[in-house]
Amino acid sequence: MAQVLLFPSVLGVRRGVTDLADALTGAGHTVTVVDHLAGTTYDDYEPAGARSQEIGFPAQMAFALEAAKGVPGPFVAVGFSNGAGMAQWIAAQRPDDARGVVMIGGGLPMRFLEATWPTGVPGQVHVTSEDPFHEEDKQFDDEVQDDVEHAGGEFTFVEYQGAGHLFNDPTLPAEYQPEEARILTRRILEFVDAVG
Repeated sequence: MAQVLLFPSVLGVRRGVTDLADALTGAGHTVTVVDHLAGTTYDDYEPAGARSQEIGFPAQMAFALEAAKGVPGPFVAVGFSNGAGMAQWIAAQRPDDARGVVMIGGGLPMRFLEATWPTGVPGQVHVTSEDPFHEEDKQFDDEVQDDVEHAGGEFTFVEYQGAGHLFNDPTLPAEYQPEEARILTRRILEFVDAVG
């Protein structure tokens, strides 16, 4: 069974995060949710994004790294939206322990993180076809793929129909896509089982 580090989006630890954590735990994995917002959640991206900017990405990454110290040995990092960047960064900081990275809502080219993808580590990106947040960052998809593959890892890009950004969160009715959420959870469980 695997250790999993789970990083929420700027909206905090909502049902989409806890449901995935429960599914992973139910499959026998050990999950650590890295909550850099200390229990605060948001329903709207504007104040959430403002709070994230106020904290700053360097501080969020430092918090994530400190939290990850409590997880010994190999792990799989899974992140939602900006949490995907934290998942990538943690894997880069602990390349000997990273076994896989899942980026939900899109990933970041490693140049933005001033880091390199860990050697041989597989990565997955999960997005919806009409996600307005991902629409702005589609040009990054090829770069993320290059980062993973140039490091010798297997890259998987999964696109779901729909426009939900955090499409597995039932408390976000404008984004929630139950069938795609079920498929996402299944694919993540399969990935963690395979690499963890």
